[in-house]
Amino acid sequence: MKRKFKNTLCVLLAAMCFAVFASSCGVDPNVKKDEGTTKSYNVEISDDNEEKELEGFHSYGTGDTEPVTVDGVEVSVTDFSIRSYELAYLIAQPNFTSPGNIPIDPLVQFAFVHIYYKNLNEMSNKSLLYRDAKESQIKEQLKKYFGQDDFDIKKSALYNKGKNIFEMWIPEYGCNIYYKVDAVNVDKNKAEIITTFYNELKRQTLFGRTTINVEVRDGKPVITSLSAK
Repeated sequence: MKRKFKNTLCVLLAAMCFAVFASSCGVDPNVKKDEGTTKSYNVEISDDNEEKELEGFHSYGTGDTEPVTVDGVEVSVTDFSIRSYELAYLIAQPNFTSPGNIPIDPLVQFAFVHIYYKNLNEMSNKSLLYRDAKESQIKEQLKKYFGQDDFDIKKSALYNKGKNIFEMWIPEYGCNIYYKVDAVNVDKNKAEIITTFYNELKRQTLFGRTTINVEVRDGKPVITSLSAK
């Protein structure tokens, strides 16, 4: 009897020792080891959202490009960033404190080309195209972008007095625009959009920087001034 009790005691002590040892090693003796729990995983990173060059001419923008609301009117930050590039670098009018400060020829040229193209940089630059326009068409574009059409546009060299039309060979403006909107400062009825432009998609080489001011007049956003470097 004593011998049987002693054997039972030894078995219990051995089991207790094994349990203490197992717990100290972080192993639960009651859990069966699963030989298939150790696996290796290959993590794949998708590049679907990576910015890539597209065929043709386009504008590639990042930063604060979301539209803003000014005096209850939605203002497209992207559109006015592109307008600032067109005026400063394509039309060569980098600085003006009001639309009336823009010389009449580049002013009419800007309006003229916008009759046919939403974004001037997206034009083809493979061949020159002849276009003509009426006075009413020019004034419509000036009203749209600057909020006024009281410019003496017939003083422009693009006006053909004999035909009573405006005519020109459309310049080869086609190019890619790479930019980042650095800041959009919104006031009661105006917005200041600050944009930095680069020479390539990676945005490493600085091309220039613009600050365009937009005001809401008669329920529409229009350009009031521009400064560029």
